[in-house]
Amino acid sequence: MPVPAENRLTAPPPPQEDGRLLALARPDSMAAEQYRVLLARLDRMKAARPMRVVAVTSCARGEGRSMTAANLALTAAREGREVALVECDLRRPSLAALFELEPHGGLAGVVQGEVELQQALARVDGVMVLCAGEARDPAALLRHPRLAMTLDTLRASFPLVVLDAPPALALSDAARLEGTVDGMLLVVKAGETPRELVRLAVEALGDRLLGIVLNGVEEPGYARYLRHEASAP
Repeated sequence: MPVPAENRLTAPPPPQEDGRLLALARPDSMAAEQYRVLLARLDRMKAARPMRVVAVTSCARGEGRSMTAANLALTAAREGREVALVECDLRRPSLAALFELEPHGGLAGVVQGEVELQQALARVDGVMVLCAGEARDPAALLRHPRLAMTLDTLRASFPLVVLDAPPALALSDAARLEGTVDGMLLVVKAGETPRELVRLAVEALGDRLLGIVLNGVEEPGYARYLRHEASAP
């Protein structure tokens, strides 16, 4: 199930030298510009379908999914947009450490009825971040009616809600979110993600798939960027 070339999206790798977020560490770099391009591509898709809640997933772990979601949200905030970033990977959360937030409460706390949504949200560099929190039963929480209610509340409150979703091929976690989102971006790590896994993920996401984000591309210039985009699965 190939993805048309016009729906293949590309984002650069985050900087590795100090673990900082690219949109904050190097906002004027060519790499950061590609997140602005990605955001603009999503804006153009609004003419064809709603684009208020966008999930970022991957074939497997370690492909840059959480960094891509975080940088996309930060890029939107730097443009003056109201944006929420919600961590839905309840099994292996990472956003609390990334944003230096307390891991307590979060989405799990809201769904479990332990904390109110407004108390669980934390503003970081213009982004309202809702970390995963500590889930006693991740699978049960992802199918709990209160999760959909929480996402509906965020949809009504923010022009853009970015979900850091579980990997598309890991258990059924990502599939449980499909009915609550307007579309999903699939992060693929250049030169590492097996093409067969990409094919399976594309089939699994179906018409919810907005495009493929090719991560881990070197950035010496646009020519290399375009070659990678043209050769994406």
